[in-house]
Amino acid sequence: MERIEAARVLVVGLARSGVAAATLAAHDGAEVWVTDRRLAAELRPQLERLPPGVRSFLGDHPAACLEGVDLVVSSPGVAADAPILTAARERGISVLAEVEYAWLHEPSRPLVAVTGSNGKSTVTVLIAEMLSASGMAAVPGGNLGAPASELVLRSGWEWWVLEVSSFQAELLTSMRPTVGVFLNLSQDHLERHPDMATYLAAKQRLFAFQSPGDAAVLNGDDEAVAGTPTRARRFLFSLHRPVDAWLAGDRLMMGEKELLSLDRVGLMGIHNVANALAAALAAEEAGAARPTIARVLESFEGLEHRHRIVHSSGGVRWVDDSKATNVGATLAALRGYPERSVHLILGGLGKGQDFAILREEVHRAAAAVYLIGSDAATIAAALEEAAPVVLCGTLEVAVQRARTAAATGQWVLLAPACASFDQFSDYAQRGDRFTALARCEVAPCP
Repeated sequence: MERIEAARVLVVGLARSGVAAATLAAHDGAEVWVTDRRLAAELRPQLERLPPGVRSFLGDHPAACLEGVDLVVSSPGVAADAPILTAARERGISVLAEVEYAWLHEPSRPLVAVTGSNGKSTVTVLIAEMLSASGMAAVPGGNLGAPASELVLRSGWEWWVLEVSSFQAELLTSMRPTVGVFLNLSQDHLERHPDMATYLAAKQRLFAFQSPGDAAVLNGDDEAVAGTPTRARRFLFSLHRPVDAWLAGDRLMMGEKELLSLDRVGLMGIHNVANALAAALAAEEAGAARPTIARVLESFEGLEHRHRIVHSSGGVRWVDDSKATNVGATLAALRGYPERSVHLILGGLGKGQDFAILREEVHRAAAAVYLIGSDAATIAAALEEAAPVVLCGTLEVAVQRARTAAATGQWVLLAPACASFDQFSDYAQRGDRFTALARCEVAPCP
């Protein structure tokens, strides 16, 4: 492990990534300062995990927290143009994303980095399992699970497999993935990125520092993604045409050779076929063998809250896709269902998205739509006449109404296209509540 030479490090943002970065900086022997807009009462668990001797500036980011600082490490939740980061740059202080700060401690270790609007976590874990099953010690992390800085302090691994969000990628200055993966692009985080062009550019920065010996795995069905600038060798995946990895009817293909048949893939949904193809390409470029890749695709059934069947009763199946927090994820989920077969639960915090994009697919797939959360009225207006719409307010009411209406052979799908923070602590709590309600067929429910 290399040591980053900085006498005083300021970490901005004290979520899990910030705590991990502060711990790593202290391990380097640096004097560590941290700052967060939240107050100490809100940050007690995080403050308790900080190393001894860390100085904190809480409730604001005062100019004093930059005095004598050699390096600023930013957590993903902090906007790239936040005043504290702008002030640091004006003083000539280097600003690094937490993920890159961690990578600079282990730049010689091969890195697979995965970005995209949807499917990042699934593909990150899939690739890590494919590499591990091939005898390569791989560890998943980054925006998923353990922050990269936390991984640096662990032993027993050879390959990074990191999920990288746009918030992390937009600050990159040198991080070079051995294999970079760009899954897709759809509306998301427009409350943070001013427009889609800026959002795309943030994602594409993950590939900016690759060399000709590296690999870029790109979605061949998305023109913007496929055109990502990079010096790396390009590999495309597609659901519609013959490329490096593609879907030919009911077969997953790698070039001209069959990888496995569609009915053997453990993941559910056509969007997950694209994820499987991307993971297969990336894992093979990293050194995994095709038979091993195929075995993992057969056995892997997905992550929690990502398009998983959680209950089945009376011929009706209930699917938790609470992690579908944007319009693109909901569109992808719906495309795998027969016409008029889905009782769809939508709603929450809309993040400035255009929900009219859902109209065509909702009209095709949805038997009815049940709306919850703070932006329910906005979604209802966008979906007018696309399908019967029921304003429910809460998830409890939506599940009750869907249970009453759903018939044998149909599905109840939670794919909200929205963030959860208006009614839940996060998407996981929302998904857990949906699962509990789905399984509770006799009142009172938990």
